[in-house]
Amino acid sequence: MHTSTQTVKLLAPGGTQRMAFTALSEGADGVYVGARGWSRRPSQMDLTDEEIKELSEFASAMGREVKVALNAMPGPTEMPRLMQKVEAYAGWGVSGFVLSDPGCILAVRRHFPTIDIHVSIGSAVTNREDIRFYKALGGSCIILPYRLQPDEVKAIKTEVGMNVEIFLFQPMPHGLVCPGKCIMSSYLVYKEWSDEEDDTLSGTANRGARGCARVCQAGWDVVAPDAELSGKSTLRNDPFLQLWELPGFVEAGVDYLKLQGRERSEELMQDITGFYRRLIDAILDRGPDLLLQPFVPEWQELRKRWTMERTRRVGQLLGSVRDPQ
Repeated sequence: MHTSTQTVKLLAPGGTQRMAFTALSEGADGVYVGARGWSRRPSQMDLTDEEIKELSEFASAMGREVKVALNAMPGPTEMPRLMQKVEAYAGWGVSGFVLSDPGCILAVRRHFPTIDIHVSIGSAVTNREDIRFYKALGGSCIILPYRLQPDEVKAIKTEVGMNVEIFLFQPMPHGLVCPGKCIMSSYLVYKEWSDEEDDTLSGTANRGARGCARVCQAGWDVVAPDAELSGKSTLRNDPFLQLWELPGFVEAGVDYLKLQGRERSEELMQDITGFYRRLIDAILDRGPDLLLQPFVPEWQELRKRWTMERTRRVGQLLGSVRDPQ
């Protein structure tokens, strides 16, 4: 029997309130949700304030966490409204916020010295100095890019001394664009958004209702000095659900293992959350002695379902660029 001292937590998405409730019931240690009109995802995948309040009460009763994504980049006139929402959510007992804008991180930390601040993928950190910068601003936890390996994650924790979060996806060896600071879609498709209480706000280029249309995954003509890179290509290749790398990341001391999927179906995310709950528990129980082969059939089936839903969603989003109406 392996006795682990790791405290790694499984963080699942809540694209709907029901998805969030289900994830907690399936064993997620926490869920992250978007505040309507203030996250990087489309507003129909965000929650209303009343839904966030109900979810926070539900999670608190279970001893679980709720992280609210406010990772749009607000303009100067929007900051007071954003801070009003932060104060309300903190009063309801949410455990933390997902932020990307440096000014927002600084402002939230100044007003709430002890609350968790997860630095969003929208910050697109690429090196240790980036991480030190966000730690100095007040970030509690940093989301790392897909391409890092367990030994690199362990080195970051040792050298920088900040909590780390990784997506439950295999490291991505290929792709010309990293997730994060991208506003390509805003140049090709315009969709207005509105705060649920103030429809006069106009928003920013990376705000959810004007969000990612996956244009990087369309066919692009790439011309590069390296002939092997030239030709027809997508600018970014989506990674696949992780399995073989997971014990290494747990051993490296990762604090949060994060599932993407606010845009996926509730049924798929329920099954994926349950699968990773069982897998993480088995790793914590058995450590390096765990045989992963018994998990392969279910993992392969989930990968297939994930790819089917992702492909369908990408097609819909690319269609919105070709025909904005």
